[in-house]
Amino acid sequence: MNTFILRLFVYVVVVCPVLWSAHAHKNSPLTHGQEHTHYKEPPCAICPRHGRCVPKVQCPAHVRASSYNPACHLNGAVGVCCFTGSGHAAENERKARAATLISAEDVKSSHSQSRQKLSQWITLAAKLLEHSMHTIVNTTSPSYGHHLSVVTHDERAATLGRGGLLNLFTAQELKARQAISEDDLALGFTEHTDGPFCPPQPSCSALNRYRSIGGECNNPSSSTWGAVLTGFERLLPPNYSDGTWAMRTAKSGAPLPSARTVSSALLLDGSHPSSTHNMMFMQFGQFIAHDISAGVIFNAENGSAISCCMNNGEDILPPELQHFACAPIEVATDDPFYGQFKQKCINFVRTQIAPASDCSAGYAKQMNGASHYPDLSHLYGSSEEKLSSLRAPGGLLRTFSDYGRELPPLTERKECLAVKEGAACFESGDNHGNQIISLTVLHTIFTREHNRLAKALSGLNPGWDEDTVFWETRRLLQAQFQHIIYNEWLPLLLGPQIMKTFELSPSAGYSSAYDPHTNPSLSAEFSAAAMRFGHSVVSGRIVIPSPQMGGIYETISIPELMFHPTRMRLRHFLDRVLIGLSSQPMQTVDPFVTEGLSRYMFHGGNPYGVDLAAINIQRGRDHGLNSYNQYRKLIGLDMYTDFQQFAPNAARRLVSVYEDPEDIDLWVGGLLEEPIEGGILGPTFANIIADQFARHKKGDRFFYEHGPDVNPGAFTPIQLEEIKKVTLARLICDNRDGIELVSMPPAACLRDDLPGNEPVPCDSPRIPAMDLSKFRES
Repeated sequence: MNTFILRLFVYVVVVCPVLWSAHAHKNSPLTHGQEHTHYKEPPCAICPRHGRCVPKVQCPAHVRASSYNPACHLNGAVGVCCFTGSGHAAENERKARAATLISAEDVKSSHSQSRQKLSQWITLAAKLLEHSMHTIVNTTSPSYGHHLSVVTHDERAATLGRGGLLNLFTAQELKARQAISEDDLALGFTEHTDGPFCPPQPSCSALNRYRSIGGECNNPSSSTWGAVLTGFERLLPPNYSDGTWAMRTAKSGAPLPSARTVSSALLLDGSHPSSTHNMMFMQFGQFIAHDISAGVIFNAENGSAISCCMNNGEDILPPELQHFACAPIEVATDDPFYGQFKQKCINFVRTQIAPASDCSAGYAKQMNGASHYPDLSHLYGSSEEKLSSLRAPGGLLRTFSDYGRELPPLTERKECLAVKEGAACFESGDNHGNQIISLTVLHTIFTREHNRLAKALSGLNPGWDEDTVFWETRRLLQAQFQHIIYNEWLPLLLGPQIMKTFELSPSAGYSSAYDPHTNPSLSAEFSAAAMRFGHSVVSGRIVIPSPQMGGIYETISIPELMFHPTRMRLRHFLDRVLIGLSSQPMQTVDPFVTEGLSRYMFHGGNPYGVDLAAINIQRGRDHGLNSYNQYRKLIGLDMYTDFQQFAPNAARRLVSVYEDPEDIDLWVGGLLEEPIEGGILGPTFANIIADQFARHKKGDRFFYEHGPDVNPGAFTPIQLEEIKKVTLARLICDNRDGIELVSMPPAACLRDDLPGNEPVPCDSPRIPAMDLSKFRES
């Protein structure tokens, strides 16, 4: 009997001590406010009640006052025992709320009011075209360049966006009638509340060997998860001042400071080169971001870019001339930069709303114009029409032959700022490949890699028709891309401990990570804040070396390369850019943003441009992101209660613009953090990004490491072994022009002057190549 009692004591204290200590140690609480009393106890070895031990960011319900989530051991870190998954509420709470019926009269009336409101909004928006001189962006304005960087040409977006508004208005009407509460909306207790608009559901076949073009049908039970033109998900319920769509206000209830005021005070121009990471790391990060995230911005009724500013920014449009999607950024008259040009307004248009796949009413979820998966949609497109326009005979992608050099195909759209005869403007799967010329270079490398693989696979498999050649090549290139992300890029971003905690490293064989209950869709926090860390690491200039002369050919300001890709036609340029990206250090992640992005972006012929830092801050508010403090709490860090808890310089600047630490925007706070060990990000951004890529791995049925029990297009173990030899250096070596680039650093995302990473010849065994003969069909 004594032995049994001893074993029970050990189980309760060691396996899950919180069950014992919450009662046995009432005299030693750690109190945070008056809602919670936590007890500092050793983490559980095994979670009770069949809970799963997960990183705190993956169990948002743990921040709620009524939550019970004991700490637990997790791959060398401390996680929480989770009983709610990624949901914001427990299943019993959801079932209890679902039992509360809304009257049919309320639902019918809310639908009617919603349709009337949408009709009024559309009518008013159409009338604004009568004043197009003021309400449409001038093509010579810096805002037009920004419009080109976010515009979508997918005709489905407008219909779905209106449907999203209908269901949003229904939620607002039900809330006004007190048929649903703000808590109901925040916790997603609206599945039983049908909106008047239902998006069309895709027709799926579980046996399809290849990913769909738009990301639909990846999960047979939830066919729209991760699909193009669906909404961003949430790590935390949104912070809308009205609970549905109105932008966040300060803790005091006053308006938050202007995003430009915050930018000019906190995000200064400065140069702090990284001692390890190069510009290739930065550029590949943007390439990843464009593949998975593209917020769809509202357009005018005729498809033009909406203007929210008077006279190209000299003032904010009066309310009667503003489109309903306008959220202009106010510029102070004494602004240290824009003031000299009499600018008082930075144009800002809100993101379209996506309807929920289950037709439910609810708070606004912004629309993603890309598939949420790392699937090279920016190379292949996200619709049948787009893909068809990019394909060439023989399973190849279309190219522009520039005197024997293959470049991406030319576009007929006027989406580049240089339109003189002979100026090149290139097509891409997402229409954004011209945004900056170093991005165009990577589009060129991946276009060439597709065609190189297609020709090789066709030769190895003469019985394949051109469709099979194309789809098999696409499948293989997507796998290469994913492997480079998880094997090269993420470890340099996140460091070894975060990689281990979130189980992100490639497996020794097939992965067993797939979970059909994991939604891989992007979080709004990832898209609108954390992944935008990359804007901090951009150097103000790109250095183009001259290898043959042993010096620098030219140094080009970043704004001069935006929507100006014509230099791609210079025969030596592609090789030289690749060499330069490998050798030039990127900037460190910190609250410094080059003036090329915060003052001169998309300036065209103007003496000023758009402030990307201010736009990032405003975009976070547009998406309803919570304050930085709330995400600290989510990942298990203490919240800031006083500005003096920040470093002195940061505290002084923060207090000059924000009223309270609780007001600090997520993107701003994330850039202020010191990097985690072995990584380049602070803990908040690191957790948000790690969570996203973990959900990509767990929730993507076609993830390259998943075996045939999960993935109908799985690679054989031998083929997977070959894919895992691939590096970014290998792709560059195989698809360079070879005029001046003859060697590469084996770790393409690290500086080439680091000991052990000096450039080696492209045929060196230190840059291994796949044996494509393993892809011969038996």
